Amino acid sequence: MKKYDVIIIGAATSGSFFARKMAEQGFTVKVIERLSQDKLGRRLDIFHVCKKDFATFGLPVVEEGNPIYAFEYENGYTKSPYDNFPKLTKDKVVGMHMPEYIALMNRWAEEKGAEFEYAASFEDFIYEGGKISGIKYSTEGQEKNVLGRVVVDCSGVTSAARKKLPKDYGVETFDISDEDKFYVILRYVKLLNEKDYLIGNTGYPYYKTWIAPQMDPEGAIIGIGACHSYEYAEGIYKEFEQTVKLPEHQITHYERGTTPYTRPPYSFVADNFIVSGDAACLTKPNNGEGVTSSMVQMVIATRVLGKALANNDTSKEALWVINKEYNQKQGADFASTRAILTKAVRATKDEFEYFFKKDIIFSEKLLNSLAESPDIKMSLKDILHILFGILGGLLTGNISFATLKKLKEGLSLGGKLKKLYLNFPDSPSGYDAWVQKAEAIWKKVGKMA
Repeated sequence: MKKYDVIIIGAATSGSFFARKMAEQGFTVKVIERLSQDKLGRRLDIFHVCKKDFATFGLPVVEEGNPIYAFEYENGYTKSPYDNFPKLTKDKVVGMHMPEYIALMNRWAEEKGAEFEYAASFEDFIYEGGKISGIKYSTEGQEKNVLGRVVVDCSGVTSAARKKLPKDYGVETFDISDEDKFYVILRYVKLLNEKDYLIGNTGYPYYKTWIAPQMDPEGAIIGIGACHSYEYAEGIYKEFEQTVKLPEHQITHYERGTTPYTRPPYSFVADNFIVSGDAACLTKPNNGEGVTSSMVQMVIATRVLGKALANNDTSKEALWVINKEYNQKQGADFASTRAILTKAVRATKDEFEYFFKKDIIFSEKLLNSLAESPDIKMSLKDILHILFGILGGLLTGNISFATLKKLKEGLSLGGKLKKLYLNFPDSPSGYDAWVQKAEAIWKKVGKMA
């Protein structure tokens, strides 16, 4: 039976990235993917990458003229529930065709020696001495076994491998439920008036909707994301459509998909195992995107794993620093922001309108800060402006005491989570006590749904 240094489950962006980063260190890598090669990535056509992230993560660059390239824009607007008070953020964004870019990333990993096998579904782990030593998978009606020093789950929202772990193995096996993910519906439309052609995107956070460019300069993508179900998302879209005057358009086709919107597992590692990508819920709390936010964790994980393999020690203890470094780099900020937003969305439509009007929470400065980093950076002047704005809202009846209580609670819980995650234990010995504290805070935060 053939043995690899690393077995990766899932061949989309996360699996391909992890495969490349391990293979270029000289390790043998096997990637299995449950979809056939021609179907991989075809759930959604267009996805976005900030232009600076190509250099940040060393990704293959796609430029205008390449058939993978779709469009590029810089201006992003955020608007109130009643389509007022636009706030401008600037960040160069490249739109690309996902199936073709994933195929490019597969080849990119293969260039360094990674092996891919498609239409191959993970079934279970193989254990030796109680520790993972490989996987069982099925292809063309046959079960196959392959050995590996480490197994990495990049299987996406299905979390195929993580959910198969023994309950006491060290990584949580929770299912990403309907309340823990966004159901995303994309309407590809043809714009009927030239004056409405887009030069950027516009988001409406109250409805979790947006209108953005697509490959056709005369077209657009109108998207919505909501918890619970596609039907629930369509209900919110109807309210959005009735309130916000959209440009005249004709719908050409729909796309649907899901993305995690919940906290990541408390630990990403166990003996001979790592979870990453959507299987680890590594999506941005402000918009639900996860391609490059997952790569922040994977850059750390591939470096640490490389050292662990070279030292012939891939135990939980040897991989533990992945947890610590990720929380310091991104996890603490994501946890804090997620808690704040989960409470902030409880505000009413009219309260959101007041927030935009008075630059409370939704100011250009704070939105640009959030676009650059998951950490919400506020000066004393910013904080005082928000406090006086909220006080004014209370006195004029534009903000209720219930909403004030939720905002205050969100800020408090976000601060506690950030402090806790920044002090993630240095070793597994302090983990159980840390989890108890985290569980108590997340219980108070609740769910976005």
